[in-house]
Amino acid sequence: MRIDSLLILSTLLSPFVAALAVPDSDVGAPLEQRDEHARAEELWKRKGGGGSGGKGGSSGSGSGSSGSGSSGSGSSGSGSSGTRGRGSSSSNTGGSTKTGSGTPRSFGGGKYYGGGAASPYRAGGISPLGIAPFFFIGAAIAFWPGVWLYGAHTYNYPHNHQYYNQSAAQNQSKPVICGCDPNQECGCDENNATDYWDNVIGNGVNYNTSILAVADVNGTSTLLLNGTLPNGTTAPGGDEDAFDDSASGMRAAIEALGYWPMIVASLAAVFLA
Repeated sequence: MRIDSLLILSTLLSPFVAALAVPDSDVGAPLEQRDEHARAEELWKRKGGGGSGGKGGSSGSGSGSSGSGSSGSGSSGSGSSGTRGRGSSSSNTGGSTKTGSGTPRSFGGGKYYGGGAASPYRAGGISPLGIAPFFFIGAAIAFWPGVWLYGAHTYNYPHNHQYYNQSAAQNQSKPVICGCDPNQECGCDENNATDYWDNVIGNGVNYNTSILAVADVNGTSTLLLNGTLPNGTTAPGGDEDAFDDSASGMRAAIEALGYWPMIVASLAAVFLA
């Protein structure tokens, strides 16, 4: 009785579940067209899903012209990032989408990221204002307080920042270096906006220690900014929609349902053996 029930259940569920796994574009299409679509989709997957195209490659090519060591980091992953839409949690291309995604801009009244940039980009790429990075790893980055496990792309800002140090009761001028984790997005760029620096250094005493440190670099007291941003961060104001990982997961779950008829049939075969 149990075997008969399993066979009946398998027969009843097979066409229904299989229909759920058929893409919307195939619903109502002749069988020949569905087969053609399946073959085209398989060929697309074998070619990498079009990863060589898209906007992911542009940032990588830019970093290839940057300073020592950064060219290797910039070229790696530039094509693969094109396989995921901007705003995806695994995308490190940065840029902008319609509403923005990931970490919001929280400096200068919501106009800038911690490193001073208004738009994020791939770490190792040239900043929006044209600053080329240098890559440091191990002992070479020891001047920076904290731990950079994978080294850092550093951006030396062209001009010193001048500010009033309330504790010293005097104006001070210091060079600025901004750093980013090579595996993440970056928000480093020179910024002279007063409202931005008010959020970063304030009165020169109680500065924002979450992104700013002060240390000697080659004997010179220097402002060190951490401009690292989580992958998937985009600025608002673009033309594209942010990639929806939940929609992708739902699609995968629906497609996975197509295997249930085979599972049920396999279970029935086990009982019959």
